[in-house]
Amino acid sequence: MKSALLFVLLSLVSFDIQSQTRRLPANGRPAIRSATPESRKPKSAAGTRASQVNLPIRRVILYSNGVAYIERRGIVSNHAEVSLSFKQSQVDDVLKSMVVLDLGKGRIGAVSYNSSAPPSSRMAEIPFAISAATDGNNGGGLAGVLSQLQGARVVVTTTNRTVIGSVLTVEGRHAQIDADKPPVTTHRLVIASDEGALTAFDLADVRTVQLADEGSRRDLSEFAHAAAAARRRDAKTIVVTSEGNGKRELVVSYIVAAPIWKTTYRVLLDPTGKPFFQGWAIVDNVSEEDWNGIELSLVSGTPVSFIQPIQNPVYRYRPVVPLQDDLNLKPQTYEPGEDSGGAGSLTGTITDASGGVIPGAAVTIMNDSTQQSFEVTTDSQGLYRAQNLPAGVYTINVSVTGFKKFTGTNLNVRPGTRSKYNPHLEAGSISEVVTVTAAEEDVTARQVSELPLQGRNYAGLLALNPGVGGGRGAGGGGRRETLSNLISRRESGVEAETTSSEVGDLFEYRIDQPVTVPRDRSALIPILQTRMEGERVSIFNENSQAHRPMSGMLLKNTSSLTLEDGSLTVIDGDSYAGEALLERLKPEEERLISYAVDLGTLVNVSSEDGDREPTFLVRAVNGVIEAHYYDTRKKVYTLVNQTDHPRVVYLEHPLDEDEEWELTDETEQPVTKTANHYRFRVSLEPHQKREFPVVERSEQIDSYQLSGFTRRELELFIARKYVDENTRAALEVIIALKDKVAGAEARLQEVSKEVGEITQDQQRLRENIRAMSGTSIGSAKDSSDLAGAEAKKLIARYFVKANEQETRLEQLEKDRRLLVDEHSRLQAELGSAIRGLSLDRKLK
Repeated sequence: MKSALLFVLLSLVSFDIQSQTRRLPANGRPAIRSATPESRKPKSAAGTRASQVNLPIRRVILYSNGVAYIERRGIVSNHAEVSLSFKQSQVDDVLKSMVVLDLGKGRIGAVSYNSSAPPSSRMAEIPFAISAATDGNNGGGLAGVLSQLQGARVVVTTTNRTVIGSVLTVEGRHAQIDADKPPVTTHRLVIASDEGALTAFDLADVRTVQLADEGSRRDLSEFAHAAAAARRRDAKTIVVTSEGNGKRELVVSYIVAAPIWKTTYRVLLDPTGKPFFQGWAIVDNVSEEDWNGIELSLVSGTPVSFIQPIQNPVYRYRPVVPLQDDLNLKPQTYEPGEDSGGAGSLTGTITDASGGVIPGAAVTIMNDSTQQSFEVTTDSQGLYRAQNLPAGVYTINVSVTGFKKFTGTNLNVRPGTRSKYNPHLEAGSISEVVTVTAAEEDVTARQVSELPLQGRNYAGLLALNPGVGGGRGAGGGGRRETLSNLISRRESGVEAETTSSEVGDLFEYRIDQPVTVPRDRSALIPILQTRMEGERVSIFNENSQAHRPMSGMLLKNTSSLTLEDGSLTVIDGDSYAGEALLERLKPEEERLISYAVDLGTLVNVSSEDGDREPTFLVRAVNGVIEAHYYDTRKKVYTLVNQTDHPRVVYLEHPLDEDEEWELTDETEQPVTKTANHYRFRVSLEPHQKREFPVVERSEQIDSYQLSGFTRRELELFIARKYVDENTRAALEVIIALKDKVAGAEARLQEVSKEVGEITQDQQRLRENIRAMSGTSIGSAKDSSDLAGAEAKKLIARYFVKANEQETRLEQLEKDRRLLVDEHSRLQAELGSAIRGLSLDRKLK
């Protein structure tokens, strides 16, 4: 029955559908429709068609950050429409980077592309449906199509008559043609003519059914296009238009995602160890179009690139403001209570898993009972509002690019109330991180088209190459200017000169010969072949190999190219020697490369205990005497050449992380210093054994506080000859003053101690006097009483002693004040002597 369906699609539409649709040619390449489209001008008697011209890829620039610059060019004439087919994932990059140039006198028009809505949603808007796997049973096939066109005006043609009318119904009948076989279902089409006559046709006798009304024809045509789009779900067509007269060259360029290009190298060592260097680039053509004789460039570096979803329509939330009611024209209404019926509202904030709000999300709220739906969009704060909702139970669906679709059920909306519901969305299987970087000012297509072209190499406008210098035409025939160079010429109004192939950290490998890479194929392309400076060496690092160094080479990049990261295979003589990884190497830069273990050289490492060297500097700084000296440590590398050939060994000695240790003068200086190692070059004759010591030292300081400097320390300084006679005398004065200060402090302590003892004794006397005054004297009535008399004597004695102590306290206070003054004076003299000490003595 699939053939019956094809018959329907071919027979139901009598007008030429192909005149209203644009399709790619059989070879899959984009085509140009020259001449005015038939849908926009009256058809001539001959029914002219637009010629189709390929717009092939002429230039490709691959970047190491995963994008490709594609440049197409071709000859067009008159009005031109270029249809370019892209994968859905490529459209965002194309839309934000496409540049279109008409190098004749043409004018670039609009760049259009088909809707981003899925084919299923487009087909759902058409008032009938046809399954690709339908058959003649159960309302399928031609009968099923006609049954969905009930009421449509048709022209039915059989072998002997033609009838015009409206479709009423399609009836099915079961006929028993063969008793040994099951019944066969036949269908009859019933139409009503304008005169009211009913006519029935056996569908087996019908040759054509022509749709007479424009609406039905349009629905069928749109269904066919949607079905074709659904068959190739990942395809999207972008149409570029250009208006003009005569033949002229059209250029279209854009950026798309592409596999990064890789580098791999080979080094061939001759008998003397001199390297011959080869560099190769691996490129992948994963597009659906062959690269035939293109101009290929490879750009290293990491320019900023990002994906921004701009192909899909974006709507912003706008508040719904109802018209103001005129209270004089209609009765007022009042909001109902919670249980009295009426409308409610649903609002909330849509966030992601981290709590960030999500603007621009599509929210659909459906009533579970009536299936009535309401659609809103979240605003810049992620807020959605659905008002005037009939009371009931609702289901909410939230969808937005980059997140899983969210569905919430059993949401109760009560009359006269505002319900809240805050959905939280989860990221989908693909997450994208967006980095915005200020871009350079764009030159519009209108500005380019208005540039004077007389006497100008206008073909250079084609070579749009962001950030890279000029290139070579794919068809040979000399150098041409890039688009960026041509736009920056003086005639264009922008003055800039950029002709170098290296811009900052970007570097271009320009392939001088045309390159051909079929689609879904990869290629290994030579980018460098030259002799370079270098030599065979061995490389020893104690942390990598305990006793055997690595065989390698010292390579100097004497070419003009920057060598990108890549694998390196070494061929020594006529045999395989090993492999290595080469990090980025700029011109004139040297690099050690190791590719095998050197079994002909033995290295043993031993460490010796450190020692303290004599003090070399004594100085006084801020009241502190510093004695500077070095601690040393030593490591000895014992190298043995076990072969009959000379050896050059590079020793990598670890560099102290804190840089506290430095090489001594007795150690041979390294040929270079890296971030983590000293690198020494050691030459070995055949069967030679050699010790290579590496001695390091670290500066240390012994500190002596002058405020606590003792005579014993002075005697030590004199014995070690740290000080001369003048400094010795100054130190003697400091020590004497320090002793006087200590004596004054001792006397002050004695005074303070005696004052404390007197104070404590006076407290005892006061307590005794208070106790005796409150008992004996207070209760005595007769002055001749013996107990009272004794108490008076004792109290009088206490008063006498207290008076003597007060006199002593007064004297002690005078002494304390004198001692404090003396201590302050001595302390000031000591500080002045310390500050006045000048000592900066270098020792042998």
